[in-house]
Amino acid sequence: MNKPDSRLTLITSSRRRTVLAALGAVGAAMATPAARAQSAWPAGKPIRLVIPSGAGGGADIFSRLMAEWLGKELGTNVVVDNKPGANGMLATAEVARAAPDGYTLLVSYTAATVANKLLMLKPPVDPINDITPIARIGGSGGNMIVVNPELPVKNVKELIELAKTRKDLSYASWGIGSGGHLVMEGIENQAGIKLNHVPYKTVAQIPPDVISGVIPIATIDSATPMPFIRSGRLRPITTMSMERLPQLPDVPTLIEQGYKIDAFAWYGVFGPKGLPRDMAERLNVLLNRWMTLPETVEFMSQKQNTSPPKPISIPEFERVMKADLVSWKRLIDLAGVKPE
Repeated sequence: MNKPDSRLTLITSSRRRTVLAALGAVGAAMATPAARAQSAWPAGKPIRLVIPSGAGGGADIFSRLMAEWLGKELGTNVVVDNKPGANGMLATAEVARAAPDGYTLLVSYTAATVANKLLMLKPPVDPINDITPIARIGGSGGNMIVVNPELPVKNVKELIELAKTRKDLSYASWGIGSGGHLVMEGIENQAGIKLNHVPYKTVAQIPPDVISGVIPIATIDSATPMPFIRSGRLRPITTMSMERLPQLPDVPTLIEQGYKIDAFAWYGVFGPKGLPRDMAERLNVLLNRWMTLPETVEFMSQKQNTSPPKPISIPEFERVMKADLVSWKRLIDLAGVKPE
């Protein structure tokens, strides 16, 4: 996202510059705390929004829309910085180690925060305690399982039956320990089958390989594959959401198909540990407003295949994360995955 120009009126008199500078200093000193808080992000210095996925993925698409709007509200540029890898830990570490001045923020998701907290014995940074929750900005659409249309399966039951006769079946996910990986492990354990897991670095790399037949099955977010589903090049066999997705009303959820997976996904915005509370609160208010805008609601429904979650406060978001530590622990136990 582009850096704005800072244009100042040319003042030729050095004496006048001196007087104006002095008056400015007096004005700043007399400004109320509220006024100073509103100028916490001065124009000319961009805010870096670090996201844990590559260009073209679901998180990347809506993060850029959000960044453009947020930049206008704050009067400065918000630059998206893609840092995929290690199931979100590269991006998390980047932000956790940044100065808590409001100029480095993180878009993350449940698996990269809650799941990593449960799966990593010695993470490079603590994926929950070394970052500051700001706002929950997306979710409820969950993820899905898609297959190459030539694979003779239309639901999870048929996939399981096929896997019992074919030991060569592989599936893609966006990383070891990702939500998609854990859910598939849980299905395998419940059904008594074994599929070969192929982790990809970014979500955007997955659809072309499934379409071409390089790999027949994938767990993926609910936004990235939609153009390929509409064109018939990918077939969805289940969603991991609480309810059927509006754009795929004929595709049953995993729960409907008999698999009790209650670890649902969301996206959130975070800052480094120690981010001033007034800055976090201001961002929370702004992002909650962004989620309710008609254009955001339409975008989430049409492009993300989900709807924005109900705006919540920072303490409420913290409670959501605490509750998710319990539900994701159940999923990890079901998947039989041990912390490493």
